[in-house]
Amino acid sequence: MRNLPIYLLFSILISCHEKYDEIDNQYFNKLSILDTLIDNKKVLVLKVGDSISDNYPHLLVKDKESDRKYLFKEYECELENDSIIRSYSPAFVYDENGGFRKNGIWVYTKFFTEGTFPFKSKGMKFSVDSIPQNWNQDLPKKEGIYLYKNNSLHILSTEQSEEKFREKEIDGFYFIPNKGRLYDKINIYNL
Repeated sequence: MRNLPIYLLFSILISCHEKYDEIDNQYFNKLSILDTLIDNKKVLVLKVGDSISDNYPHLLVKDKESDRKYLFKEYECELENDSIIRSYSPAFVYDENGGFRKNGIWVYTKFFTEGTFPFKSKGMKFSVDSIPQNWNQDLPKKEGIYLYKNNSLHILSTEQSEEKFREKEIDGFYFIPNKGRLYDKINIYNL
C-alpha cells in the first residue's frame, strides 16, 4: 500500500506523454468531420473539429475491426503516408527575424536533474536566440538532430523525435533542420 502514491504519480506521468485518447461514440458524434484522409478495410482516418469551421482540426483514427476511435490531442499532426502520422512536439519559441533560424533552428540546450529520490525530475532548458560563435558553414538539410562540437555539426540521430533529442543528454548547441520541429511518428495500425 505504501507504493500506491508512487504508482499513481508514475501512471499520471506516463499518461501525460500519450499523443492520443480513445474516445467513445457519444464524444465522436459531437465532432464535425472536415475531411476523410484514409478509408480502407482496416482504418478510417478523419480530420475532425468541434465545428465545420474549426481552425484547429485534429486527426481521428477509427479502427474498423474493433470500432475503437483515437483522437490525437495535438492539432499539429499530419499524415506522412498511408500508415504514419507525424505528431509534432510544441515549437521552440523564436523570433522569425533572428539569424539563428536559417533552414532549421539552432537551440542551445542545458540538461538538468532536480530533487531527490523518489521526487527526482529531469528536464531541459532551451535558448533559441543565438548560434555558435564563428559559424559559417553550410547547414544540413537531411532530417535529424545535429550537435555542434569542435566547430562542426555531428548527427546524433536521423530521427527528429523528442525521445532521441533527450537520449544522450549532452549540453550544447543543437541544429534541427527544415521546419526545426521535433515529432513522433505513430503507426496508425498499432494504436
